[in-house]
Amino acid sequence: MFKSVYDPYAQALRIPGAAKFSLAGFIARIPLAMIGLGILLFISNTTGSYAFAGFIQASFTLTAALAAVVSSRMSDRYGQRIVLVVLPSIFSVTLFAFVYTVSNDFSRVWQTLLAVIAGASFPSFGSFVRTRWAFLTNKNERLLNSAFAWESILDEVVFTIGPLVAVALAFGVSFSSPILVGAVITLLGALLLASLADSSPPPFTRSEHKSEGSAFRFTGMTSTILVALGVGALFGTFEVAVVAFMQEADTPQLAGFTLAMWAASSMAGGLVYGSRHVNAPLSRQLVYTTLVLTIIVLPLAFISSPPLLIIVATLSGFAIAPTLICTFSLTQRLVPSKLLTEGLTWTNSGMAAGFALGASLGGVLVDRVGTAYAFGLGSLGAVLALAVTLFAQTRWNRAIYARRDDLPWTVPVSLNQEPIPGPAPGAFQHERDPE
Repeated sequence: MFKSVYDPYAQALRIPGAAKFSLAGFIARIPLAMIGLGILLFISNTTGSYAFAGFIQASFTLTAALAAVVSSRMSDRYGQRIVLVVLPSIFSVTLFAFVYTVSNDFSRVWQTLLAVIAGASFPSFGSFVRTRWAFLTNKNERLLNSAFAWESILDEVVFTIGPLVAVALAFGVSFSSPILVGAVITLLGALLLASLADSSPPPFTRSEHKSEGSAFRFTGMTSTILVALGVGALFGTFEVAVVAFMQEADTPQLAGFTLAMWAASSMAGGLVYGSRHVNAPLSRQLVYTTLVLTIIVLPLAFISSPPLLIIVATLSGFAIAPTLICTFSLTQRLVPSKLLTEGLTWTNSGMAAGFALGASLGGVLVDRVGTAYAFGLGSLGAVLALAVTLFAQTRWNRAIYARRDDLPWTVPVSLNQEPIPGPAPGAFQHERDPE
């Protein structure tokens, strides 16, 4: 059993250069779970306002979501290296300036502006890494399935250890330390990833890139982004509500543990799900995963004790990574290879925008009416994701079938000294629903 789960990931990581860029991308993404939570803890404990803390966190996240589309399109056009060197450098310096302005009680306008600049200079490392996987797997569905699942698992590892580290630094060192440490780690990971040029896909010429237009305009992308928006709203409200809930219960240290358990169970769910080659339409798989997620999170608004919250958070986590795997896999099938980084970033940005919306509104609800309403808002995000999947199934199936002949890169990549064979690209095998 263990070997059947482990082998698909081992095969993907044996691709020359894959383990190195995956590790570099993992390091660069570690601060994702540190900085967002760090901002929430830093601002709420400095100003006493969850509304303003949620607003600053939302400003950072939403700007990062919007700007990442531009930086990802630039990476498709000019290559990843220049983006990975310039933007993270600006990001790190700006975060240090942000901490200085908050610590010295500068105007909230300055604090918000620096949070926006920091968000605008944060690249979508997950999209960069997934694009490298799509390039190196060269049309092999099973390897790409395992690779995307592996990255989703690493995302969950990030959100397992990130909250624990952030809370430990905040309460053990200073409330600003998660932000500062995260800024340094981001820069180191980005420079390491930029140095691995062999695994980076070649940039497309200006005429090739412009001829495709924007990834957003392709059939089915709007629905995929809306699913990501709903799931992101759940994430954003959940994080704010958990921190506030544990503060009210006089157990603030359990906030990091709860978020870590949520991510750890998601990692476990993704590990098992990603190792299986499911012969069913991606649209149907996404319906199942969002349905399970919605059912589990609906009781969150009625929970009154920390142990029960930890249990429900852990259970709901098992459906998160499979949902994300399906969502990103759909995106990979809906857009042409020339726009893959941008397409993946649109989906990721939809999730980030939902997170920002959930965090900001969740903070207001916590301050004005209590944590139960914030948890309820998160559940509505899951309901939105489920509703979109139910209505968009046929549209997705037709769009994927129409793009079945689109091939990614033709550069051969060797695995055990043999060319990688395989049918049309896709993170999962996709079978059409009968019409």
